[in-house]
Amino acid sequence: MDPSTSCSTQDDTISNYAETWILDYDPVDHEELQNESMFEKPRGERRWLGREHHRGKERLHNAVKDRTFIEKTVRATEPLSKNATKKIKASTRDGMEFNVIYSLDKKNRWETTNTVSLLGATPENLNAEVVEKNGLALLNPEESTIAVHSRQVDPTKEPGDFDIRTAKSSGKGQHYSNFLPATREFSKKANARTMTIREEQPSEKAPVAEPTISYNIYKTHPSQGLVGGQMFKSRLVSKSGLNRTNKKLDMDFYNDEEDFDDDEEYEYEYEESRPSDAVLDLASLTVGNRAEKQSRKNNRKDSELSYEFVEALEQETEYSHLLDIHNYLRKEGYMFEDADITFHNQKDNIEHQMKELEKEEKLIIKELRPKQYLLDVSRWCQLDGEVKDGETTTVIVITHLKKNVYNVLVNSTLPCHPSKRGSDYLRRQISSAMTIREAVTRITTELITHRKVIETMKLASEFYERKTVSELIHDSSEWENQLVNMDWPNQNYHATWANSEELSQIGGKLEWNDLCAMVRKEGTSETVHASEGVCGLCSKEKRSHELFLVNDETEIKCTECLREEFYRELRAKRIPIDLQIQAADELEFLPTFIPLTIVNLYIRMVSETIYKDLGATGDFKKCPSCKSAVFFEEGPSGNTAKVQNRSCPCGYSWCKHCEKAPHWPMKCGDYAEWQEKWLLRYAMTIAQGSGKTNLLQITCSCGRKIFNVLLSQEWFQCPVCKVHVDEETMKTFRKNYYFPYSPRFRKLVESDYNILNQGFNEAPFVPRVAIYTDFSKIPVIRESVVTTCKAARDIRYDVHSRNRSINREHILIRKGAMEKDVVDNLLGTSVYLVENVTAWMYVTKQHDRTIEKHLESVMEHRKNLVELLEGEDSDLINACVDKLQRFINIVISAVVLKMEASENSS
Repeated sequence: MDPSTSCSTQDDTISNYAETWILDYDPVDHEELQNESMFEKPRGERRWLGREHHRGKERLHNAVKDRTFIEKTVRATEPLSKNATKKIKASTRDGMEFNVIYSLDKKNRWETTNTVSLLGATPENLNAEVVEKNGLALLNPEESTIAVHSRQVDPTKEPGDFDIRTAKSSGKGQHYSNFLPATREFSKKANARTMTIREEQPSEKAPVAEPTISYNIYKTHPSQGLVGGQMFKSRLVSKSGLNRTNKKLDMDFYNDEEDFDDDEEYEYEYEESRPSDAVLDLASLTVGNRAEKQSRKNNRKDSELSYEFVEALEQETEYSHLLDIHNYLRKEGYMFEDADITFHNQKDNIEHQMKELEKEEKLIIKELRPKQYLLDVSRWCQLDGEVKDGETTTVIVITHLKKNVYNVLVNSTLPCHPSKRGSDYLRRQISSAMTIREAVTRITTELITHRKVIETMKLASEFYERKTVSELIHDSSEWENQLVNMDWPNQNYHATWANSEELSQIGGKLEWNDLCAMVRKEGTSETVHASEGVCGLCSKEKRSHELFLVNDETEIKCTECLREEFYRELRAKRIPIDLQIQAADELEFLPTFIPLTIVNLYIRMVSETIYKDLGATGDFKKCPSCKSAVFFEEGPSGNTAKVQNRSCPCGYSWCKHCEKAPHWPMKCGDYAEWQEKWLLRYAMTIAQGSGKTNLLQITCSCGRKIFNVLLSQEWFQCPVCKVHVDEETMKTFRKNYYFPYSPRFRKLVESDYNILNQGFNEAPFVPRVAIYTDFSKIPVIRESVVTTCKAARDIRYDVHSRNRSINREHILIRKGAMEKDVVDNLLGTSVYLVENVTAWMYVTKQHDRTIEKHLESVMEHRKNLVELLEGEDSDLINACVDKLQRFINIVISAVVLKMEASENSS
C-alpha cells in the first residue's frame, strides 16, 4: 500500500472521530445534576444560570428610581446625654425622631420638604446640614454621599436669614469627609503649608464643636449603571417553608397599605399615629460596637459638656420654638375642599345669580377676579339666637371656568365628617343644585350639623376624659355615635352666671373687622390677573385662577408655591408676611389657597404684635366659645381674686392657667384633686336607690340623660324615657301604670299582636356607657363638707331657678321697683363662693369657723332675696341686696388674707 494513501486514510479516521466527539460533547453531566438536586437542601428559588452581567439592572433602576427616604440624626464630637438629646429634639419641632427613616413617596407627603425648610426648622445656635446619599448603598452610607448642604449663619443679618453652602459630587458617591470645607476648599499643598505653620505655633486646647443636626435624604442615583446594591434585592422564599428569614432589607415594607385624603396634614398625622406602618429603625447600622457604647456609658466625665449645651439652648429660646402648623391644624380642625363641578340644571349666568345673593343680609360677597367670587357664609353656619362668632368661620370661593363648569372651594374652620372629605363627595353633594344659592345652602346646612356634633364632642371629651377632641374629630365611629340631644351635667361649668363675674377679669372683645383692617396692608391700586400658564417657581401647568403675579408683575407663582412660602414664614413667626401679590387687598386672597384656621391665627398674631408695639400691656386670648380675640390687660399684682379667673363678654369663663372651669381660691392642682373626689361623692348623693355596694353611672340608651344608681337595687328607671330596668338581669320590664313604648305599639301589644318576640317586654337594656365603682374605692369626704357643697351645687347649675329670678328682676325694673341689674351677679357669686371656699378649706386643711359662719349668712341672705323677688317691695329688696353684697365682700377679704398669711408662712 502506498504510504501516502495510508496516511491520508488515518487522518480522515481521526478527523471523523474528533468531529463525532465534539458533537457529542456536553460540559454538563445531567446525571450528576439530577443526583445533586436529590440531596441538595431546599434553599428557595434556584438562581438564574444565565450570564453573570445581565440587563436586570435597568429594570431594577426603573422600579426604584422614584423612592426617597429621609432620616434625622445628630452628630457630636462628645457623647450627648439623654437630656441634651431631648432638648435638641424639642428645639427642631419637625415631628421626626432620631435614627428613624421616613418614606417620602406617599401621596402629597410633606410637599414643603426642601433644603431651605429643613435648615430653617432648626435653631440658629446649632449646626444643620442636609446630606443627600445614594439609597442603593445604604449598608455603607458614609461612602455614598452625593451632596451636602450646610447652613451658614451670618450674625450681621436679620434673625432667620442664612446662606446655604452646597457641595456636590458627580460620581456614584464619595466619603462624607470629602465634602467638608477643609477638604473641598484647600488643596493638598495648601494643607501641607497650613499644617507646617500650625506645628510651629504653640498648642492650644481645641474648642468643643457644637452638635450638628443632619437630615439624610436617601435617593436613587440618576445613573442606571450604579444600580445593584443590597437594599432592593427581592425576597427569596422556598415553598417548603425553610430559610424564610431574610437578613437583607426588604423595602416592600414601605409600600402604601391605605389611601388617605389628599390633605398633607392627615398624611403627616398618619406617620405619627402608626409609626410601625411607615418607619424603619436603622439605629443599629450607625451605632458603634458594644464595647464603645459601654465605655461611653461608663464615662461620666464626657457628659459634662452636654450640660453646657443644654444651658445654651435654654438661654436662646427665640428660634427654638417654631410654630407647628400641622399639629395646630389637627388640634383645631378645619375643612379645605376643592372640586371642579358641572351644574347640569343651572340656566342663569353667574353674574345674575350673584346679584340675587347680594340681597341677603347675612351674606358677604366679594369679587376677587372676573367670574371669581368669595362668599362669607359664616352667619349661615349658625342658628338664630346663638352667640355671634368672633371670627370668620366659613368662606366659599366660586370660579366660573366654562359654560356650566365651576370650581368650588369650601374653606372652613369647622371640621367635617371623615367619610365626607374629598372632592368626590363635594361634587355629589351640590352638582344637582338648580342655583348657586341652593348649592351654598346645602353646604351650610351640613356645616350646622357638624357644628353641633363638634360641640357635643367637646362636652363628651371633658366628661368622659376618654379621648381628646382632636382624636374624636378624626374618628368616623365617634361622629356616628355622638349624643347631640344629651343633657350633659358639665354643659354649664363655664357659664359666667354659674361662676362669678365679680371675681373674674372681663376682657375686651375686639371686633374681627377691626383686626382685619389693622392687618390689611396697602397694595396696588387694582388687582392684576394672570392668564393660564406655567408657574415660574415649580414649572407646573396651572389655570388662571391658580396663578398670581408677584414682584411688580415680573414673576408668576402658583397657589401651591405661595402656600409653601406663607407656611415657611409663619412657622418661623416672621410676621407680618408679604407675599408681594399684585392685588389691591392681599388678605382677601389668602383664603383661596390657605386654610381659614391658619388665616385667622395669622390675623390674631399680627394684631397682637401691633397692639404691643403701641404700648399695650397684657395678652390676647382666643375665647373657646365664640372664637373672639379677647384682650386682657395686665392687672395689679396684689389683687389675687381677679387674676386667676377670666371671662369673655359672651358669657364664657375659664381659669387662666388650666383653662378649666373657674375654681378660685383653689389652685389648679388642688382643684384637680378635689374634683376626683367630689364628683363621685356628689354622684352618690343624687343617685337612685339606697344600695351600699357599688355606684353605677349610666348613660341611657335613649341618649338624653346620664343618671346614677346605688347598687344593689331591685330596679331603676331613666328620668327621661321612663324605661324600667331589672338590676339583676339588665332587661326592661313593663310596669302596670306605664308602658315605655309608643301608643300605637301599645295597642298592638294589648291586643296580643306580637311583632317582636315572645319576650317583648323583657328586651335587653344596652346603655351607651355604664361605669361600676366599688364603694371602697370612692374617697371619703367629711359629711359637713359634702352637705354644704351639695346644697350650693344644686342651686348653682339650676337653670330654671336662675331664669325665674332674672325674669322677675326685669319685671321689677320695668315697674320701677329696682334700678339696676345686679341679681344675676349676686346669685352666681354667692353659691360659687360657698362651694369653692368650703372645698378650698377642706383640701388645704385651713378650716376657719369665722369664714364658715359668713358663708352660712351668704346662703341665708340669698334665699331671702329669691323670695323677695316674687313680691314688689323695693325697700326690702334693696336692703337684702346690700346685705348680700356686704357678706360677699367680707368672705372674699377673709380668704385673701388667709391665703397671703399661708404664703408668707411657707
